[in-house]
Amino acid sequence: MKKCLLLVIGFFLLCKAEAQNTYHGSETKLFDLIHTTLELKPDWTRNQLEGSAELLLKPWFYAQDELILDAKGMTIHSVGIKDKKARFEYDQLKLKIHLDRKYTKGDTLQINVDYTAKPDLVKEVPAFKDQGFKGLYFINKSTSSPEQLWTEGETEYNSVWFPTLDSPNQKHTQTISLTVPTTYKTLSNGLLIKSKENKNGTRTDTWYQNIEHAVYLTMIAAGEFEKVVDERFKEYEVSYYVEPQFKESAQAIFGRTPAMIWYFEDLLDMKFPWQKYAQIAVRDYVSGAMENTTATVHGSGIQKTANQLIDGNNDGVIAHELFHHWFGNIVTAESWANLTLNEAFADYSEYLWQAHYYGAEEGQWQNSIARSQYLDEAEDKQLPVIRYAYEDKENMFDNHTYAKGGRILHMLRQEVGDEAFFASLQLYLKDNAFQNAEIHDLRQAFEEVTGRDLNGIFEQWFLKPGHPRLHIDKTFENGRLKLNISQKLDSVNQTIYQFPLTLELGQGDNSVLKTVYVNDSLQSVEFKLDDEPSFVNVDPFADFLGEVEMEHSEKELFAMATHSKGVVTRAEAFRKLTNTEELSGELSLNAMFDEDRRNMTLDLLEDPFWRIRELAVHQFFDYDGDDFLKVERQLQSIIRTDEKSNVRSAAILAMKNFLNPQNDLLFRKALADTSYGVRAASLEAILISTPPDADSLCHEMADINDVNIFTAVANHRAEKASADHYEWFTKRMSEFTGSELYQTMGILGSYLVAAPQEIQLKSIDFVKDIALNESLWVGRYAATQTIFLLTEHPEAMEALREIISSEKHPQLKELYKQLPVD
Repeated sequence: MKKCLLLVIGFFLLCKAEAQNTYHGSETKLFDLIHTTLELKPDWTRNQLEGSAELLLKPWFYAQDELILDAKGMTIHSVGIKDKKARFEYDQLKLKIHLDRKYTKGDTLQINVDYTAKPDLVKEVPAFKDQGFKGLYFINKSTSSPEQLWTEGETEYNSVWFPTLDSPNQKHTQTISLTVPTTYKTLSNGLLIKSKENKNGTRTDTWYQNIEHAVYLTMIAAGEFEKVVDERFKEYEVSYYVEPQFKESAQAIFGRTPAMIWYFEDLLDMKFPWQKYAQIAVRDYVSGAMENTTATVHGSGIQKTANQLIDGNNDGVIAHELFHHWFGNIVTAESWANLTLNEAFADYSEYLWQAHYYGAEEGQWQNSIARSQYLDEAEDKQLPVIRYAYEDKENMFDNHTYAKGGRILHMLRQEVGDEAFFASLQLYLKDNAFQNAEIHDLRQAFEEVTGRDLNGIFEQWFLKPGHPRLHIDKTFENGRLKLNISQKLDSVNQTIYQFPLTLELGQGDNSVLKTVYVNDSLQSVEFKLDDEPSFVNVDPFADFLGEVEMEHSEKELFAMATHSKGVVTRAEAFRKLTNTEELSGELSLNAMFDEDRRNMTLDLLEDPFWRIRELAVHQFFDYDGDDFLKVERQLQSIIRTDEKSNVRSAAILAMKNFLNPQNDLLFRKALADTSYGVRAASLEAILISTPPDADSLCHEMADINDVNIFTAVANHRAEKASADHYEWFTKRMSEFTGSELYQTMGILGSYLVAAPQEIQLKSIDFVKDIALNESLWVGRYAATQTIFLLTEHPEAMEALREIISSEKHPQLKELYKQLPVD
């Protein structure tokens, strides 16, 4: 699963170290679930599902005379053992079935259950504490949303919509028949083996999954989708399910999937073993994405037009969920404590794909981002990646499990070398295929390949909290460069880590690389050199999982920014040189007032890596210092010729306040750019000077389905605060979800504050509905803030009280305590 990690500025997200609680090992297996057959009839009028389940099971080892199934929040109509009714007890969480005799491990048991699943009512079950998820989600048809149904089983939520043994160490095959309106498409695991038209305007589709997989990977989806089959892939069906308006974009959105499959198959020396591979985009999804076997679910945000894809695609999450089909689906973590065996690999696949398809520099950048995600989280909590004493299994879905886990794999790769690393992964997959695994299974595969005892390496990375923190001093005397490397220890982190470390020594316009092996709390290394290096850089390619303290002179930073082989190093050196918080005098206002920094930045506008060029452009936002014409000409050239739309957009925004009529002509030409990001930036820049045709330009772009263009138009219309634009605001914003609402709700608030009173009152119900019902909490929070702006009206204050009393999200509940509603 790709969790959606959203950052909120300031004090709103306070991470606390988990309390160490009860040991959570693998679920005891009293029974082995063999096959599940489901007959399902969803009812969108009640948001309920009528189900009939047939489960085939065997006692695992010991004879059993009762069976306890997971079944959350259902109405159980009947339970049978084959053709005979069975006695049962049900407490809304567990279905206890009294068997008609003792069954041994040689017996196969058939259980039949007729039930009604009521996912919207699960939260009313007193013992069900995981109220944030409900397993089965009905999306009701509205003016802005099509009717859909989809499921999210991880961690243990599939037992909301069918009775089962809901733990990650249970695997089954399955047959699912789903009855829906004839106009709807359905999707489930495996292959569609039968489709039958019924007389009542419905159709029953039957899906069969013939290879066993974990229960939490079972899924269904249905609704108004278009299915696009990738005709380039012939071995089995690769398909993409999208809303009708994105049918023409489906190939552009997902079209690198076949190349990913081929790459991962070659890398892992194991063919994709499943019957098909489908991906579907659904509304109001509660996570980032989910790797359901053969049928990955994405949130609707992955759907983009060709114009939006120019500014950035979602290859990372697509690769992440696909790689799970080896790590997670073929080999499954036996318990949530071992979740990183699924998620570390999926996280690392994002780096692998970026480096393979887009180049080593994109891979380095991805690695650095993931490392920062973990290190940021580590400021507030440091826990073992493999941890059995978690407070709640949902807490395992953090940047320790994902980002740190992925970087640990990268450290293992540095430790054993590329060939041994991938050979170890191949052996791990083959030895544990279609089984469950724990961390020691991975270690044993590495040890068998390398012939090394890796207990210490695995213990330091996976089983202990923290990470190495280095302090490095350097001296150069008599042709010898000496580095003193110390590992910082304290009462919390006392591990002496062992790891390889890459050094980069600057030599004129070039550099050389050296590798040292760190394995002590304090050690020194020396290099004989003809000349003092222009810089000494540690970890140029963002390979190292840890922190490094090392002093660099300004001269060294200039050399690193322009001559390092590592893009992350170049970017970090550049940031340090241009960080106005660390500069004094006029440079604290703008680092570009310094000639050397300005000339370096002008040079970096031509850096081969686009992210460096973008960083350089940002330094010239609203610039008005020396060499202004030179800066302006270079930014104009970028708008005309840079191959990356992100850099072109940044250049337009940098120049929007230059107030040169010639630039206005350039911006107007860019309104026809293929990139929506460039168009949005151009419109924003043009509107700065409030031209006579401002309203006309906004009218022309008002209905383009892009949040950035909406933002540009909305800011202009918010200033005017015309009552005529209220319907446009509400229509467009009803199409947004989650982070888009968080991005745009403040603009709506500005509009409403300045709008006539009747518009303010009219808006309260609209905004309240978002604050109550938006699936992602950041969207609800943004709407609540907008309601708060209107609390001079009693109706808004009443709405605010209702929002606060209805909220279940723990972080939002804490935030809402700060609102003065009494």
